[in-house]
Amino acid sequence: MTRIRWVRLPLGDGRCFVYSPRFGRTYLLSVELATSSVLPFLLGLRAANHRKTLSDPAVSLDLVGAFEKPLIGIPDKPLGTERGGNVGWFLPLLYVFLHRYRTIASIGRAVFLLRCLARLQPGRRQWGATDVGRAVMAVEHKVGISDCYPRALLTAYLCLSARLGCRVAVGILAPTANMHAWCSTSGIIPYEPVRHHWWYSPLAIFDVLR
Repeated sequence: MTRIRWVRLPLGDGRCFVYSPRFGRTYLLSVELATSSVLPFLLGLRAANHRKTLSDPAVSLDLVGAFEKPLIGIPDKPLGTERGGNVGWFLPLLYVFLHRYRTIASIGRAVFLLRCLARLQPGRRQWGATDVGRAVMAVEHKVGISDCYPRALLTAYLCLSARLGCRVAVGILAPTANMHAWCSTSGIIPYEPVRHHWWYSPLAIFDVLR
């Protein structure tokens, strides 16, 4: 089960940002349109889950390291020699799928798929946030892509595989249209290349239950 909490984020000019989990897009709408009874439903949002404000579920970041550079504060070991580093073929394939087909694999649909896949992975049940972070970092190095959307969803998949509850947040750097997605478990983001998730105001938070 995945609950979606969401907000209408005012822009300050009589309009507001609203994120659609159904279409995976953010819309800039008039307040009258955004508060209508029909449009949120069409966007895949439930009125009962609307909040006046949303707090970032992430309070700390575990592993940080610029893309394709050594991690800060982590022993300099070749990827694949430490726990969480031997990523095989499936995780990179899943990452690339989520990256290329995000229109089809919107967060709600993707989480449903990832939850089903996670039930087939009992071997990660002893993992913690650091193990998840190392694996996500190793996947990005292997595929040569560093993108927040597949990173957040891959993190959610690995958390589910390890029986860790998690939250996927989608935020915007208002008043710009720059978007960012991140996943945290117990308030910890397992891995982000750059510390900048706190620049973004959450528009929607997906509570992903184990």
